[in-house]
Amino acid sequence: MSETMYSTAPEAGSPDPADDLVAMRDRVRFYRARAEQLQYALDHRLPIEQAKGILAERYQIDIDAAFELLRSFCRNNNMKIHDVARTLIEQPSEGDRRISC
Repeated sequence: MSETMYSTAPEAGSPDPADDLVAMRDRVRFYRARAEQLQYALDHRLPIEQAKGILAERYQIDIDAAFELLRSFCRNNNMKIHDVARTLIEQPSEGDRRISC
């Protein structure tokens, strides 16, 4: 029997399992980061949608106008839209005083 039959070195042109492992780890990191980004977006978007609904119902306006009201308020007061939306949801009476048409 020859020595090449028992060689542990990969043959030229054959894939290296270590390369596959590195590539798989990279893919897992990529998809984990993507999942975290999507979860963050979802967590921040839901309160904004709820706040839009509250404003639309309260002022009898459509959803687009409610978003413009919310966005304008935040810009004029240098506040983050997510923070204002949370306040509006958690303390609706506070929101009445803070956001007005």
